[in-house]
Amino acid sequence: MGGAKRYPTFNIGDGYRFAPPILHLLYVRFSGDAVKPEILVQSDDDIALRSIISSISSIECSKFFSDHLGKSQPDQRIIVTGFQRFAKSVLAAAMPDIEWSMEHCPSRESRDSIDIFGKGNGFVVAIELDKNRADQVAKKFVSRTAILPPTIIYFISLCYPGTENMDRSECAKYFSYCSTLSLRMNNHYAGFIIG
Repeated sequence: MGGAKRYPTFNIGDGYRFAPPILHLLYVRFSGDAVKPEILVQSDDDIALRSIISSISSIECSKFFSDHLGKSQPDQRIIVTGFQRFAKSVLAAAMPDIEWSMEHCPSRESRDSIDIFGKGNGFVVAIELDKNRADQVAKKFVSRTAILPPTIIYFISLCYPGTENMDRSECAKYFSYCSTLSLRMNNHYAGFIIG
C-alpha cells in the first residue's frame, strides 16, 4: 500500500479542500446558559471532520444535562437516550448525504453497537456517548474501531458528566491518545465533553 493518501468526498458546499493532517488541541468555551459540547481534541483539519465537529458543537444540551447528576442510573439512561435521538436528528439535518442510525451493530460476532453511526461515501462515522471517564473512552475507541469495516473512520467521543468529581484532564489525555492512534491508522478523531 503506498501512494497518495485518499480522503473521502464530502459535499458541504462549493468545492472540496483537504489539508494535510496535523495534530492540535482546541479549547472552546461556551458562555451564558447554553450547554454545548466542548471540543477538546481534533486529530486533523479534514473537511468532513470539521463538518461533523461543527454540527456536534451546535447541539444545545442544557435540557438533557443541566440536572442529570444525582439521578438514578435508569433515569440517567433515559436522559442519555433522549439526547442520543436528538443528536442523531441534528446530524441528519446538517449532513443529509450521510445515512444516520442509532445502536448500529457492525459485527455478528460481537454485541457491541455504535451509539450513533453514519455511513457516507467511502467512510463511516462512529459516535460514542459516555460518561467522561478515561477508561470508557479508551475501551469504546479500541472495541468499536476493531469491529468497524475496513474503511476511513471518523470516530467521535462525546462525553457527558457522570459525577461531580470526574477528572476532565484525564479524559482529555485519552482523547489525545485516541487522536494519535486514529492518525496512525489513516482515520480521524474528535473528543468532546459536555458541560
